[in-house]
Amino acid sequence: MAKQPSVFKVFLLNHLPRTPLVVPSTSSKETTISGSILFLTSALAAVVPLIPYEHTGRHQVPKIIFKDRPSTYHAFILSVMFAFSGAFSTLFVHNKPKMERMCQFYSMISMASALHY
Repeated sequence: MAKQPSVFKVFLLNHLPRTPLVVPSTSSKETTISGSILFLTSALAAVVPLIPYEHTGRHQVPKIIFKDRPSTYHAFILSVMFAFSGAFSTLFVHNKPKMERMCQFYSMISMASALHY
């Protein structure tokens, strides 16, 4: 009499994917760009609180770069935050190439906008 497979083995055989999970490779150029943006925005986030500030009305603005321009400073910070989130998303969305490209584009545009200010 042949031994029947356990219920657990039958469940695993019926529910596991038939193909191995393979992460599609992105080009190293795309990964380098996203990694660079991620590193640069993280460095900016670490350095910005260390810059001396002045109070203009109810806002704190760095004295060195954005003196008397609080709205420009806030736009810069928002652009850096969007660039960080786009670069971070790009590095983690490997199984959806269109989404990955959109996040990378979003990250690069936000970083260019931040550098413009």
